[in-house]
Amino acid sequence: MDSNIAESWNAVVKEAHEFPLISMCEYIRTTLMSCFALRRAKAMEHKGTLTPKVQSQVELNFEASTSLAVCGISETEFQVMAQSGECFLVNLLSGTCSCKMFEELHIPCRHAVAAAGRTNISTEGLADVTYYADTWHSSYEAKIYSIPSVGGNEVGGSHKGDLLPPDVRRPPGTPRKAHILSRGEDKHAPMTGGRKCTRCRGEGHNKASYHNAI
Repeated sequence: MDSNIAESWNAVVKEAHEFPLISMCEYIRTTLMSCFALRRAKAMEHKGTLTPKVQSQVELNFEASTSLAVCGISETEFQVMAQSGECFLVNLLSGTCSCKMFEELHIPCRHAVAAAGRTNISTEGLADVTYYADTWHSSYEAKIYSIPSVGGNEVGGSHKGDLLPPDVRRPPGTPRKAHILSRGEDKHAPMTGGRKCTRCRGEGHNKASYHNAI
């Protein structure tokens, strides 16, 4: 779901949830700065054309392609037959395969790898530019610096005087910590994992939520 990345980041900065606003922002900035530095160093150490995980997947597909029979249809279209007799149509120009894996993942499947072996097209060149090591490097080119401090109570170099907190009232109740459910998430979904009600021995609820007559 779309909220997964937000929840993952929310877990990373969980320690800063109780911090004051300025301290929270500084914690997030420092965390991102360290993350970018570590990933930038890892990306610079890699010497291949594709990112490590994609490179490993392409190598696995290459090993699986050695048992496939390839017949040319045109300069860029090929029929690839598996040992089971099943045939697949590969178009290297459009980046498609009848197995649907090529266009869905944008990584050359084993049939595309086998077809590329009959041409002068590089197997690595069939992968989407998103998986190139250069793209990986450029993703972490940006550097995150600290915010310059200003002397005394001066804010932004223009305002002088005491810096007071915002003139607002804190809303009643305990601040919300749990994430807001997205469409499709149901907090009232039946329980899973083999838990049973100790009253009726039924599944999907417990004794506290059992409303039928005893």
